[in-house]
Amino acid sequence: MPGPKLLDQVGLDEAGREQRLAFLQFGKEDAANLVEIRQFAHAHVDEIVDALYAHLVKFEYARRILRDDAQIAHLKQLQREYFLRMTEGRLDADYFESRLRVGDVHQRIDLHPEWYLGTYNLYLRLVMDRLRVHYGHDPERLISLIGSLSKVIFLDMGLALDAYVMGGYVHRALAQEYRRIAEVAERTLQEKGEVERMKADLTNMIVHDLKGPLGGILTTTQLALRKRGAVADAQVRHFEQIQRSARDLVRMIENLLEIDQMQENRLALRVEAVEVGELLTECADEFRTTAEASGQNIRVAVSDDVPVIAADRWLLRRVLNNLVVNAIRHSGSAAAIDLRAEYAAAHVLLHVHDTGRGISDEERATLFVKDRRRQRHDQSREDTGLGLVFCKMAVDVMGGTIAVESTPGKGATFSITLPVTLNA
Repeated sequence: MPGPKLLDQVGLDEAGREQRLAFLQFGKEDAANLVEIRQFAHAHVDEIVDALYAHLVKFEYARRILRDDAQIAHLKQLQREYFLRMTEGRLDADYFESRLRVGDVHQRIDLHPEWYLGTYNLYLRLVMDRLRVHYGHDPERLISLIGSLSKVIFLDMGLALDAYVMGGYVHRALAQEYRRIAEVAERTLQEKGEVERMKADLTNMIVHDLKGPLGGILTTTQLALRKRGAVADAQVRHFEQIQRSARDLVRMIENLLEIDQMQENRLALRVEAVEVGELLTECADEFRTTAEASGQNIRVAVSDDVPVIAADRWLLRRVLNNLVVNAIRHSGSAAAIDLRAEYAAAHVLLHVHDTGRGISDEERATLFVKDRRRQRHDQSREDTGLGLVFCKMAVDVMGGTIAVESTPGKGATFSITLPVTLNA
């Protein structure tokens, strides 16, 4: 028995099909144009298909999929039938279903979408080149025919993408990437070993903290894939959330590695001249979109007398990144986040101020302590437990200090004090 119709699974009823054709502006004139191409198709289909596969077999990736001459011959025949079917000009439910099934077959064998869509592009160009020769005497007619042909090929590409999403290809590709990231993190942790109790505690904390972003990634992905009929904007928002969660994971792993290096005095500072205003602006620009998505505004203010300082630019930027991420996370909507710099007593002071819920005296007492989660039962703050520990250790390595001032309900200000020139 044939399986359930893919049209039903995708949610393309008659109204949906008509809407998709209307969006491509495919009408009766286009259907007639395709029928006109039919005689041309019969005359040139074999050379077009031969040229298509001659190009594909030049690439190792395509050769691994095509495997042998018998399979290539079979695929050529299917491609030939497709071209002739297209030129019938009858884009009915059966046509939609057939294109979805072709896309579904390709996603099942894990054919990368860029190769699938690239093949459509090559196919269109091969047909256009021969149409140009055939209709070169009538440019206006040529343009009309190519326009109709392009519409139906872009329709087929869209249906292929529907099949890829419906079939779970996106979920599998993301899951594979997450496994790779997790394996890298696991190998890194295993190589470190359990040298002492503090390292063991740190490892346990990282394993715990990884569950949050990974859970966010998997939950959001599953939600995106279930929304088969969702509009494009909704899908974009889902994948933006995936990106934010993945970045959180990378940031935690980086913090872990550098904390370990600083603990064992293995972190070599890369000291260079740092223009403070430029650094703050870069940091603000990186997170501005994320902040605005939460209704927050990031502002930068630098006093005119702030000098260029000697510091590890990358390490200082990492510190600021962690503080800004915390500010965004804990500020809520309609909040302002200020990055400020001033000069006083041969030191540069950097401030990250937010207007969020603030920090209690109890929290401040253990804010920069690595094992504070073990000491405290309150898990209300949604942080990793590593970001502020990293900030404290990194600022210490650069010969500076970090402090926080906060009144519950009125936000918090983290202040970094750095010497203008690092001591050798």
